[in-house]
Amino acid sequence: MNGSRFRLYCVRALQIALILLLALIAGLPAHADRQTLYDTPRFTLYMPAVEVTETTAMEDLAKNSIAILNSTYEELSDLFGAKPQTKAVLRFLTPEDFRKHTHAPSWTSAMFLNGEISIPVPRSRRVNQTELTRAVRHEYVHAVISELSGKGCPAWVDEGLAQIFEGDPNPLLGPALRRWIAQNEALPLDWLQNGFLTLNDDLVPVAYGQSLFATRYLVEKMGYPSMNTYFGALRKGTPQPEAFKSAFGMDERSFERTLTAEMRLWAESGKIHP
Repeated sequence: MNGSRFRLYCVRALQIALILLLALIAGLPAHADRQTLYDTPRFTLYMPAVEVTETTAMEDLAKNSIAILNSTYEELSDLFGAKPQTKAVLRFLTPEDFRKHTHAPSWTSAMFLNGEISIPVPRSRRVNQTELTRAVRHEYVHAVISELSGKGCPAWVDEGLAQIFEGDPNPLLGPALRRWIAQNEALPLDWLQNGFLTLNDDLVPVAYGQSLFATRYLVEKMGYPSMNTYFGALRKGTPQPEAFKSAFGMDERSFERTLTAEMRLWAESGKIHP
């Protein structure tokens, strides 16, 4: 091979290598080079890569998160009588990467999306333990319900249960729901089937408050075994109205009327939370 051909060969080889490298980079998630992996038999955690001085803080965050996930796993398994089989993925992101990854509205502080839990980590690295517990439990409940229901659970049940397990209700929900039910019927369940991100901002706290109230009512009256029966029917492909009636003994329209009456009684009682 003469010199000119050799130089041409080298240039072409370099071009091919560059194209392959660019293709590889393009196929990686935007945050892939800034993540550190923690793996357990039940859970996979991705943490933002940090400087050496912050490594301990991130390890503590990972340890605490895994402990919260394990305790919630055991609690849900006991209540529903079914152990989740899917290995859950929890991804902690910088606030900027969280918004890019989820495209979540500003009022969202964590999200279960495409089979992964995403939670932003403050730049200060000081994570409030109470808020961490609430966020991890809330989003992991979504992951478990997605598995148990075959991704068929309506958003109002999904969000209602997640709020029950996260802890004390958001203090904004009670006043918003009380104002709504004083002048309106319960929100139609059809409005709350596919999530609340498309609702008008003023309806979002009402939707969350009603979902919490409605789901708590079903759990207290029927128990978690009935809820698991509902999930099982959804997982098998039973249409939502049929699955609801078979599990809870009433159709959704009747339940809406019951909700209106029960929420008005609650509003008059002076109780703070839905």
